[in-house]
Amino acid sequence: MISVLIAILAAFVVVVLFMPGAIRMLREAGMIGIDVHKPERPEIPKGGGFIVLFAIVFGLLVVMGITTFQDQAEVREGLLAALVSILMAGFIGLLDDTFNFKNRTKIVLPMVASIPMIAVSVGNPTMTIPFIGTINFGPFYALLIVPLMMTFIVDSTNMYGGMNGLEAGLSSINASAVILYVLLSPYVDGHMITTAQTDAGMVAAALFGASIAFLIFNRFPAKVLPGDVGRLPLGAAMASALILGNMDRLAIILYAPFLLNFLLYIVYRVYVKRKGTEYVKFATPREDGTLEVAGPFTMYWILPHFSKNMTEKRNVLLLLLLQALIAYGAVTFLLIGYPLGVGVF
Repeated sequence: MISVLIAILAAFVVVVLFMPGAIRMLREAGMIGIDVHKPERPEIPKGGGFIVLFAIVFGLLVVMGITTFQDQAEVREGLLAALVSILMAGFIGLLDDTFNFKNRTKIVLPMVASIPMIAVSVGNPTMTIPFIGTINFGPFYALLIVPLMMTFIVDSTNMYGGMNGLEAGLSSINASAVILYVLLSPYVDGHMITTAQTDAGMVAAALFGASIAFLIFNRFPAKVLPGDVGRLPLGAAMASALILGNMDRLAIILYAPFLLNFLLYIVYRVYVKRKGTEYVKFATPREDGTLEVAGPFTMYWILPHFSKNMTEKRNVLLLLLLQALIAYGAVTFLLIGYPLGVGVF
């Protein structure tokens, strides 16, 4: 799929070309955040995720343009819906960065980004649920499953972050898993890549190109922080790809760690309320750079809790390794499992 490669390159180039200027602009405008996981607590520009948003959108627009002008074909409505959803997620993230919404508002607002996907009824209403079987949700798929899936992935992507390179690294891994899933599936089931799979692959490709390029600037030690304007579109793009491609099984496996992170957060909230202690959002860096945490209450606190020698850089690398094992293991399992009835999609 040449369109996948084009989307990756287009999004990658946008971030590489424009992020340095954006970093200077953010610093001059006073858009500065504290990198809290370092002993020296350096001040670095925040909100650089708007370039990531533009890169994802640009990558998709390029492949849409090729479809329209070269192939003389109409752009699929599902792809347009995904584009609008990603833009809406970015706008919501920008508002959150500006007004710092309360947690309840942050959780609910991403549901707005699912409206374009609902409006065109994107996705296949037939889902195969483990241990239950195949269920046709009919109109309830678009009205219930799509907004819940979009909201969860956007919110959980936003929650599972806060350390240098973590959000972009996780998105790069998940997006690359979707791309592999799409490209390899025809060799397993013997069929041509469907339109839905093609659309999913292009969205994931734009996300992968933008995320992997952003890692150049956001990896340890970060030169820029993404802000919600960057984190929310990462989740929206991933959710759009999974919904477009009807990849419900892959989505469940990919986002198991994100679900665990959310559940640990709930446990922590209950723990703080019952103990009457102060809620702590970030880990505390020691003088040697190792991290001290309140307990194993998030995915990125588990390793520092059990290892007193865990630094931010090492913690992120291990979390990305774990996600890579889960993501590529899921792709392998689902592809190999096709003859056994597990199914590709």
